[in-house]
Amino acid sequence: MSRFGARYGRKLRKRVEDIERKMKKKHKCPQCGRNAVKRTSTSIWKCSKCGATFTGGAYLPETPSGKIMKRTIKRLGEGS
Repeated sequence: MSRFGARYGRKLRKRVEDIERKMKKKHKCPQCGRNAVKRTSTSIWKCSKCGATFTGGAYLPETPSGKIMKRTIKRLGEGS
């Protein structure tokens, strides 16, 4: 059993477990490219290799809308 025991229902416990698993794994650093980014606080992420600190999503360093914006900016830059 997880820390929630039999409370809150299976779907919600599974959803929380999936989010926390993704949040706690190491992510790719946008500066140095290594898998060394960990969450220090809500929306604050830090690379343990190069020391870069940046803001991102609450649970993941890059939000879905941030990915879309990065892709759009890259595409507009190629068109010029």
